[in-house]
Amino acid sequence: MKDRRLFFGCFAKSLLISVLLWGAAVGAMLWLNYRWSQEDIIRQQNELPNAIVQGETKFTFPTPSEEGYSTWEKDETSVMLTMNSCDTLKDYGGQLFVRVYDEKGERLGQSQMLAGCSSIFQENGTADGCFLVFDPALTDDQQAEAARILNRYSDHCFWIGEEKNGVQLDEIELTGWKEGEVIYVRMLTLLYGEERVVLVDSDADLFPGRSPQEFRAYDVEFFSTLTGRGGPEKRLEQYRGLEAGVDAVEADNPQWMLGQSSIIYCGTDNARLRDYGEHPVASNDYLPGDYLLAGLEPAALATLAAAVALALFTAWLETRAIRRERAFTRAAAHELKTPLAVLRTHAEALREDIDPDRRQEYLGIVVEESDRMAALVGSLMDLSRLENGGVLQREPLDLTVLVENCAARLTLPAEQKGLRLVTRLDPAAVLGDQLRLEEAVDNLLDNALRHCTPYGTVTITLTRKGRGIQLTVDNDGEPIPPEQLDRLFEPFYRGDQGRSRSDGGTGLGLAIVRAVTEAHGGRCWAVNRTGGVAFTVQLPGLQ
Repeated sequence: MKDRRLFFGCFAKSLLISVLLWGAAVGAMLWLNYRWSQEDIIRQQNELPNAIVQGETKFTFPTPSEEGYSTWEKDETSVMLTMNSCDTLKDYGGQLFVRVYDEKGERLGQSQMLAGCSSIFQENGTADGCFLVFDPALTDDQQAEAARILNRYSDHCFWIGEEKNGVQLDEIELTGWKEGEVIYVRMLTLLYGEERVVLVDSDADLFPGRSPQEFRAYDVEFFSTLTGRGGPEKRLEQYRGLEAGVDAVEADNPQWMLGQSSIIYCGTDNARLRDYGEHPVASNDYLPGDYLLAGLEPAALATLAAAVALALFTAWLETRAIRRERAFTRAAAHELKTPLAVLRTHAEALREDIDPDRRQEYLGIVVEESDRMAALVGSLMDLSRLENGGVLQREPLDLTVLVENCAARLTLPAEQKGLRLVTRLDPAAVLGDQLRLEEAVDNLLDNALRHCTPYGTVTITLTRKGRGIQLTVDNDGEPIPPEQLDRLFEPFYRGDQGRSRSDGGTGLGLAIVRAVTEAHGGRCWAVNRTGGVAFTVQLPGLQ
C-alpha cells in the first residue's frame, strides 16, 4: 500500500509537469499553424470568387437565348461550381458557398451539396460525359446518408474494374432524367459482386409525366461539401447557414444591380455580394472555431500519449530510485548497527577494572570492529564516487596480466579452502583505470571463493567477443533464484538470507563491480548453470 501511494504521488507530480510541457508545445504548434494557415485560408476564400469576377475560370457560364437560359445549363454551371469549391477550406473543417449571376442579376448557378460527373455508355458502344445533379431529388437526411457512405472511401472516384476496400466494382447503375448534358439523378447504385451500395435512392418526381431512364456508367466522380472534417450533419447545417447568409445579403440589398461599379455588399458573417467584373458573384464561407487544430489532432494526441507515458516512466524511475535509496539506507544502517553495538559494549567493559588479559582482548575486538567499519565506509565512498562519475585514470592495460595477478593473489586462500582455481585467459587489452579494474576483479574472485562449495572449482575465463572483452568468473555452488539474479549487484543485497557478515566482505563487492564496469562503458550480469553460478563482465576492448 505504501509503495502504491509512493508511485501515485510521483506520478501525479510527473504528470503535472508533463502536461504543462505538452500544453506549451501544443500552444507553440497552434501559433505556428495559425501563421502558416492564414495565407492559405485567405487564398482559398477568394480564389474562386475572384476568378469568376475576373473571367479567369476554366469553365463557361450559360448565355441567354431568345427564350432566356435553359434550366439544365444553369445546373451544369452549378455542378462546375461545386467541382471547384467542394474541397475549399475542407481541410480546416470549413466550407465555401458560391452563387453566380448575369449582368441583370439572374442566378446562373450555385454550389451544390452533392454533384458529380460520369461517363455514360451509349448504344454504339462509346461513352459520353455527363454532369450529375443530385440536390433537387434528395432530402437533407438523404444528403447526409450519401455523405456517410462516401466517407467510407478514401477517394470519391469510382470506375468499373477498380478495387476499393479489396472488392472490385462490377457495375454502376443510374436512374434519372437526362436534359442536355445533365442527368438529374433519382437512384445511383454501385455493385461490388453481390454487395449493392445504394448511394442515392429517391422517389422524387422531378419531371411529372415523364418516366426516368436507366443508364449504365463506366465511371462516376462525386463532389460533396458534406464529406470531410466535422461529419455530414454538422456540414449540412453549415451549408444551410451559408446559403441563408447569401439569401439575406440579397434581400437586404434589393437594388444591388443598380449600384456603382466595384461595390461589395456585406452581410452577416462572411457573406459578400460583388456586382462588378465579368460575372457578379455572391460568396459565403465558414471556419469552425477549432480550425487551428486542423492537421494537428494526430500530433496533439500522440504527444499527449507520449507525455502520459513519460510521466509513467518518470514516476516508475523515481519510485524505484526512492525504494533503492530507502533500501540502501536501511541496509547501511543495519550493517553499521552491529559493529557499533559491539564497540559500545566493549568500550563500556573497558571502563571497568577488568583483568589485563581481558582488556587486551577487548581492545583487539574494538580495533577489529573499527577496521571493519572503516572498510565499509571506504567501500561506500568508492561506490559513491564511481556512481557520481568520478574521474578514471585511463591508460592502455594488458587485462590478461591484470587478471593473472589477481588470481595469483588468491591461490593460497583457495588452497586453504580446498578449492581448485582454473584460468583460461586469451590475450586482451583495455583502456581503463588499473586500480579500479583490479578492485572489480578482486571482488569477483573473492565472491566466487566465498560462495563456492567445498572442494569445488572456480574458473576464470577471459575471451574476446567481437570488439568487446568478456571476463567470466564461474564457481560451483547452489543456483540462485532467477528473480534474484538481477539484484545481486545492488548494495548490501544478500540473496541467501542465511549468509551473514561472518562470510566476510562488506556487502558492496558486487555493487562496486557493476559501478566500475559501467564507468568503463561496459555491463555485467549473472547466470545460473548446472551446478554453479557464472558472473560475467563485458568491457570495450582496446582495438
